[in-house]
Amino acid sequence: MKIKVVDGVFIRYNIVDKTKQSIWFLHGFADSGLAYKEVFNSDLVSEFNLYVVDLPGFGVSPVNSDYISIREQADLLFKVIEKETENNVKVNIVAHSIGALIGTWICQQLASKINYYINIEGNLTEADSYFSSKPLQYTTAEEFTQSFEKEVFENAIKEERYKRYYSSLRFADPQGMRNWGITSQEYIKDNQCGFEFKKLTCNKVYIWGDLDTPKETQEFINEQHIPNKLYKGVGHWHMIENSKNFYADVSAIIK
Repeated sequence: MKIKVVDGVFIRYNIVDKTKQSIWFLHGFADSGLAYKEVFNSDLVSEFNLYVVDLPGFGVSPVNSDYISIREQADLLFKVIEKETENNVKVNIVAHSIGALIGTWICQQLASKINYYINIEGNLTEADSYFSSKPLQYTTAEEFTQSFEKEVFENAIKEERYKRYYSSLRFADPQGMRNWGITSQEYIKDNQCGFEFKKLTCNKVYIWGDLDTPKETQEFINEQHIPNKLYKGVGHWHMIENSKNFYADVSAIIK
């Protein structure tokens, strides 16, 4: 694994061969690229060019005043991906939770270059914003952060998956989290995000588990015939909770 910064975006990466396909990994709300730490120990390292990003305001990427909203950050990442894939090799996107909004928009913008989009429990319905909508319940970003850190810490004491999440949350910028929470709501209302994902013409699959996926979203998957893969007994962070099987399946799906 190597690291670099492109247009203010911190990227963990591994290049096998510039002529091979790339996979871009996007994290969710209050998270960071650390969510995909195990990918660099998977078989994907020898098969694809890997890019794991910290989006602005998360991980070690600072808030970017020119790209405040979640939609603007999708535009920024689109530019970064274009720079890194100028040789027109196919691109694959793996996005988690509300970061899948960005993943969907990237797939729209890079339509001709996308080979596969793997959406890990991304927002399909309003019910999926159980984390990202929390900032709206507070007057300031600091008030939200204090409450949310306490809530996640209590879970981290009991569950390993929350320990990883808590480590990233501690580095997330309070205003960056609030910006995502506020600016994502218009795209979530009336399940717009789910219909945008459904309309994508590229190869795609929705990864979900039966522990955390809301009932409304499970119904949406069935009613709208969303191409999907269910992992029974797995929660929200498939790349952490079920990393070995998950990355093996990612390889199989993309191939």
